[in-house]
Amino acid sequence: MIILNHSLISPIKIIYIDSTNDISSTIPSDFLIVRNLEIAKFCSENNVPYSSEVSTILESLLLVNLGAKFLICDSLEFAIELQKLAESYLFDCKVLLKIQNENEIEHIARHGIDGVIFS
Repeated sequence: MIILNHSLISPIKIIYIDSTNDISSTIPSDFLIVRNLEIAKFCSENNVPYSSEVSTILESLLLVNLGAKFLICDSLEFAIELQKLAESYLFDCKVLLKIQNENEIEHIARHGIDGVIFS
């Protein structure tokens, strides 16, 4: 299971990307979260690793095809549904669930979710 941004593990610098101009001020180790499909397309065309927060299956499938590295979910129910699709269709990206408390990790792991990210 992937655990991102936990205090005991090397923290990541999360950068929310609202426009393609925002990308020019980032460095390769930054964790980019793009906020729309046009930026995802730009990242895909320019080999920029990125992630995205998702709330629908259609959006998720489009991002998979645009080469997202991680799909980030807010709810466990949606993460479970998306994880099943990821396993059926062998997504190249990983499904992450946003969490606040490390006590949630074991419960999420039992559902087979690829990983968690502390928000």
